[in-house]
Amino acid sequence: MPIHKLVQVGRTSGGVVLPKSELRALGCVDEDGNVKDQPVQVTRTEDRTWKISLIDSNDFPKDM
Repeated sequence: MPIHKLVQVGRTSGGVVLPKSELRALGCVDEDGNVKDQPVQVTRTEDRTWKISLIDSNDFPKDM
């Protein structure tokens, strides 16, 4: 199981980098190799556990 580092994002957030190969397999990378804008839902499921779910982009306005 790969281990990823939690990193500072801006002044008020943290983030985790997801492997592009995994994102590509899910169709989240365009033909130029860039990660597509994709809404996701991040849910804290229990202490120290988070779930990331891809959301259908047709369910959200373009300016999100």
